[in-house]
Amino acid sequence: MTTLYVFSGTGNSFAVARDLANRIDARVVSIPTLMTREEISVDADVLGFVFPVYHKSIPLIIKRFVEKIRFRRPAYVFAVYTCGDTPGLAVDHLRDLLRKQEVELAAGYGVRLPYNYISPTATLRGFFRSFTLRQVPVETQRALIEAAEAKVASIAAAVLARETGTYERTSDILTPLAERLGLPETLGKWAWMKIAGVDDPPNLPFIEIRQVMDRAFWADESCNGCGVCAQVCPVQNVEMNSDRPRWQGRCEQCFACLQWCPQEAIQFREASAGRARYHHPDVALADMLRLSPRS
Repeated sequence: MTTLYVFSGTGNSFAVARDLANRIDARVVSIPTLMTREEISVDADVLGFVFPVYHKSIPLIIKRFVEKIRFRRPAYVFAVYTCGDTPGLAVDHLRDLLRKQEVELAAGYGVRLPYNYISPTATLRGFFRSFTLRQVPVETQRALIEAAEAKVASIAAAVLARETGTYERTSDILTPLAERLGLPETLGKWAWMKIAGVDDPPNLPFIEIRQVMDRAFWADESCNGCGVCAQVCPVQNVEMNSDRPRWQGRCEQCFACLQWCPQEAIQFREASAGRARYHHPDVALADMLRLSPRS
C-alpha cells in the first residue's frame, strides 16, 4: 500500500499529491484531519509526504505530524515539497525529524510552483512595511504548472523504482551559512515579527512563533461573513464572531484564508490590498474543503 500524506493551503501541494497519486496508485490523506490524534499509526509499504516549503524549511504542522507518527513496519519514505522560489533546507529538517524515529528518508524532491506569499518591494524606506503579496502573471503560472507536471512524472518513475539518495535543496550558499550561524532564530525571527506587526512576540522557536503572525490578518468592509476563511483553514485557526473572522494565534501562514476568500476581503497588513489572489487553477475550493479538519 502506498499513502501520500498532504498539507496544502492554496492547492499547490494538493495538485502535486493528486497527480502523483494517480501515477503511482496511492491514496491521498489530509494531514490536518489527523492532527487531533495523539499517535498516528502507519503501516504503508510506501509513504510520501507532500507539503509546501515555508521560510526555507518545513511547516510547523509537518513537524508535529512526523512527531506523532509510529511506523508499524519498515517503509520506503520519500518527500515532495513545493516552493515558490527554492526548496531551501526543508529536506534536511525533515530528515532530522525522521532520524529521531530511526527512519531514513529515501529521497526528497522539490517542485517549483507559483509563489503565493508576501515578499519585499525594491525599497529600503519603511522596509518592514514594504512587503506585498507577490503577483505571478498567468502565463508564468501556466508555465510553472506545466513544468511541475513533468517533474511529478519523473518523481513518480523514481518512486516506482524505489530510488534513493536524491535530496533536493537550495543551490545557494547563503541559506546553509545562515542556518549554521543561527540567523533564522535571531535575525529572521525578529524581522518577520516586525513585518507582521507583532511587538510582543512570545519566546518560542521561529517555526512556532510564526503562529502569532496571524495578528496581521484583518477583514475589510467587503467581508460578507460567508465563513469560507474559517472552513478552509487547515488548522481551524479562524473563528467567525458576529459574521467576522477572528484569528486564534495558531497560524501556519499558509494564506489559505486570504487566497481563497471569494470577496478578496482578507488582508495581511497593507501587503495584500488591491493585489491579485492566487490558488492553483486546477484545484477547486471544494477540494480544499475536503482536506479541512472541519469537513
